[in-house]
Amino acid sequence: MDYKEIYRSKYMKADDLNGRSATYTVNGCTAEDVGDDTKLVLAFSEIDRPLVLNTTNATTMAELHGPETDSWGGKKVKLVPATTQYQGKLVKCTRISPEMVG
Repeated sequence: MDYKEIYRSKYMKADDLNGRSATYTVNGCTAEDVGDDTKLVLAFSEIDRPLVLNTTNATTMAELHGPETDSWGGKKVKLVPATTQYQGKLVKCTRISPEMVG
């Protein structure tokens, strides 16, 4: 049994991309309490796990599709596996590609 099946998060994680990029259609964007913060969360039509947006990904969405989150529904986004520095360590992350997807 894969331990990730037991400790499966409600939200998408970097490992969910399996090292490959994927294109999804935004089904909606909501503000949710995640930990101690309120974050924007993107839901997708093709998968059941939403993506919590960090500042980098929220900014990319705004640059691609405008600052109003209500207008993001129906837009396609390309998610790409990446790495970033977090608390002094290099960790996996998911980035929204800055390229427009048809």
